[in-house]
Amino acid sequence: MEKGLKIKSVAVVGGGIMGAGIIYTLSSFGFSVCFKELNDELIKKCIDQITQLYASAFKKGKMKEDEVKKALSLIQGRSDYQGIEEVDLAIEAVPEDINIKRNVFQEIDRLCKPEAIFASNTSALPISELASFTERKSKFIGMHWFNPPQVMRLIEVVPGLETSEETIETIITFSERLGKVPIRLKECAGFLVARLLGMYVNEAFWMLGEKFRPADIDQSGIEMGMPMGPFTLGDMAGWDVVLHANQTLYESYGMRFKIPPLFHDLVASGKLGVKTGQGIYSYQKVEPGPPQKTGDISPSPNKQEREILSNRFLWTMINEGIRCLDEGIAKERDIDKALQLGAGMPKGPLAWADEIGLDWIFTELENRKGELGERYWPSPLLRRKVKAGLLGQKVGKGFYNYPA
Repeated sequence: MEKGLKIKSVAVVGGGIMGAGIIYTLSSFGFSVCFKELNDELIKKCIDQITQLYASAFKKGKMKEDEVKKALSLIQGRSDYQGIEEVDLAIEAVPEDINIKRNVFQEIDRLCKPEAIFASNTSALPISELASFTERKSKFIGMHWFNPPQVMRLIEVVPGLETSEETIETIITFSERLGKVPIRLKECAGFLVARLLGMYVNEAFWMLGEKFRPADIDQSGIEMGMPMGPFTLGDMAGWDVVLHANQTLYESYGMRFKIPPLFHDLVASGKLGVKTGQGIYSYQKVEPGPPQKTGDISPSPNKQEREILSNRFLWTMINEGIRCLDEGIAKERDIDKALQLGAGMPKGPLAWADEIGLDWIFTELENRKGELGERYWPSPLLRRKVKAGLLGQKVGKGFYNYPA
């Protein structure tokens, strides 16, 4: 038996890359979707993106022609809010600007039926603050999809301070109906996945400041087990977007998320990644390579140095994952599952810590915190686990229990 309310019709406000992917997903599962964009040109652009996704699904044999036609018939784009009055769920997918989101939520709050649920796709902004712009705080929730939403299975479900259990259950059940893996989180800045990816990206810029080559830093991330290096990831996402998210982390958590100067410099120079033709790497019609303005660069690191770079990513990400557990953001298995699905980690950070030994991680962080700063300060829970002798697999208990 399904928990929560039954969702039958959905509105999506915003038809950009994320909005289009969300609309595609909803319509492919048989939901009627009305979406709002600013003008006819943007509506057409969104429809074109969705049509291309369906064309690709048809070409790959995943859908039949009549199925594609039926799914497309479920989508209606408008430059006004007509049709939103009777939807069961309104998903906001506009840019990460709190003023834009405030205007959207105040307007649709006036138009939608009282029982409609509002879900924000924000990746960083506080859910409780967004909910305060409406008169339906109990029916407001964070529903953070990952890019591309039609492919990525994880949805971070983030209740605000006044979100009802019925609303939470409704969104979890609805996400599962879409073939997604919803993970409920306690509200915090950056939620879960972005906190660990924020560590990953910031550490890369600190390494760049130490004169390591971008390609070597990226390779170290891949050797650690990530699907792509931090600089390739940022170039694809857009450095302005990544900086905005990391700035939120810094404002909330302080010095361990301090933004490296070279990160600020890159964005200030307008080198935002693929979308501008230049980021850490060049995407213009010239021979690709790293940007020229990086100062003197050291020779490529040897095998031992590369291993240390890889481990620096690992130590800081695991340490932040342990902090999330200590703060009650999510349970152990949910943290690990979220980072595997949302960040592409080969193992969840807590299971990984158990495997390699909590004492080793603790010692390495302790040995480097003086030189490398607050981001290497071991989390309180890690310290407690080590002092209690709960070191992971080798002793049969760490974050998980292991049979003898």
